[in-house]
Amino acid sequence: MRAFNRLIMALIFAAFVALGVFAVLFSWGLYGYRISNLPFSGFSDGLNSFVKAIEGGNLSTSVIAIMVVVAIVGLILLLMELKPPRPKHVRIQPGVQITRRAVEEEAVTAAGQTENVLSSWARAKPRRRPGAVVRLQATVRRGEDLKAIRSEIRERVSQRLQNKGVRVRKLKVRLVEADPRTTQARVR
Repeated sequence: MRAFNRLIMALIFAAFVALGVFAVLFSWGLYGYRISNLPFSGFSDGLNSFVKAIEGGNLSTSVIAIMVVVAIVGLILLLMELKPPRPKHVRIQPGVQITRRAVEEEAVTAAGQTENVLSSWARAKPRRRPGAVVRLQATVRRGEDLKAIRSEIRERVSQRLQNKGVRVRKLKVRLVEADPRTTQARVR
């Protein structure tokens, strides 16, 4: 069903692009195109008067700008629809994939092995190339050396994921200072 929806949306966006291009061609009379050559039986009077205004060159610059914007928006939406979707699994190597959840759990486990981390959570975004972008948030005690903890977390998470075969494209570590009594983890 998803492929069918993508095909329908691609056709609709292609129609928007074509309508925008034809409106510009016909409104300026480029290449001998005239709007009077098009069959308009069954259309409303408002559309006929708009067409006559286009044909006569009596359009304001705002209407022409709107037609150009419609064509550009249609082209952008068409290109976005034709772009392949982001993969759902993290590629380790050609033919071998791992779930995002497994990468997130490995990152949380590695961060939990750091001495001053009370709790943590992670989000992994698969890339089209092998690897993932990992965002990790860790809760640490107040008053700790955040720079040292951040570098230790980066090293542990990168090393653990690399041992599992996952290439980390970018690792974002955010540290939040908290009172150990309010976190879920036991105080060490």
